Amino acid sequence: MKSLKLILIIVSVTFGFAQQLMAQSQTNGLYLTFNDYLHHKLIYSTDPNNPKGNKIYIHEFIGQNKVTVISNGKKLILNKSEIFGYHNNGQDYRFYESRAYQIVDITGFYIYSFEKLVQDGKGPKPVRSFYFSTKIDNEIQPLTSENIARAFPKNPKFRNLVEVEEKSGIQLGDYDAESNAYKIKEIYAESLK
Repeated sequence: MKSLKLILIIVSVTFGFAQQLMAQSQTNGLYLTFNDYLHHKLIYSTDPNNPKGNKIYIHEFIGQNKVTVISNGKKLILNKSEIFGYHNNGQDYRFYESRAYQIVDITGFYIYSFEKLVQDGKGPKPVRSFYFSTKIDNEIQPLTSENIARAFPKNPKFRNLVEVEEKSGIQLGDYDAESNAYKIKEIYAESLK
């Protein structure tokens, strides 16, 4: 009986630590610089378990180029152009031209996604588009074969494979759950062989 109680106590304590770690991993905040992003150093971080802590308002839906931070009861307004990005609910975002692009893959080069509302029948519907940059601090551009060709002039195999795939009707931003990779990244890896 004592051993059963001991096991239950150990399981309870372990579960409590797991919940605490889970809550800590859900901390959100801003990356003021590229270096902050690389080191996952959140500035003005928020803790979902502390309702009186910092609050961050990105203003993405209304298209503002500012971020509002409430820290220690004081309101601070920051320009999106002066902030690298932010971390929210386990996802990282980069600001570029006042838009927040979700960073979805960083292997070899950076893939981003952006959702915008598009009128569809009776109401707006979110449509996800894909973008890329060759480096994290380079311009973000639409993921098209033409842009890939301009961005990777020293990798003709990659450019040719992308062009062939796009002509066959495959979307470069498609995600292959079986290989756990975006199509464009599979093509890129193939071009390096």
